[in-house]
Amino acid sequence: MATEMGDYPRDLIADEISPGVAALVRDLAGRLLDGPTVEHRALRGQLGEARIDRVTLTGAGLYAYVAHPRGTPSVSPPEMIGGEVEMHLPELDAPAGSLLKVSDGRLDFVEIYTFGDRPWPDEPKGVSFGEPTPLPIPTQAI
Repeated sequence: MATEMGDYPRDLIADEISPGVAALVRDLAGRLLDGPTVEHRALRGQLGEARIDRVTLTGAGLYAYVAHPRGTPSVSPPEMIGGEVEMHLPELDAPAGSLLKVSDGRLDFVEIYTFGDRPWPDEPKGVSFGEPTPLPIPTQAI
């Protein structure tokens, strides 16, 4: 039975997140952080230590929020958003997009969003990725 758009948004806590969705989010976050800077390296370290704490399914995509162990070092600048990895799924009629948000110097969430008329599946299968554009790291003026 298909899920209707009226059934969204739906929040999943950590033990309700399927292994497939968790693996997709981690893979996607790694691609969004595949940049050359010290900040990218630090954020990849955060990702390795973080756990996916909550996923909000929107019907048009999802937000996957991460939780960090106490004492996780932060990065600067503390607020960043962006990156892009295009995704293709057999269930969609157009590519999906993605981005990553850093808040207070720590990974906050990964967002997946759709462009077409078909809803994002709760359990995506057969995802193929386009060329990643890593999270841009702004340079701070001196």
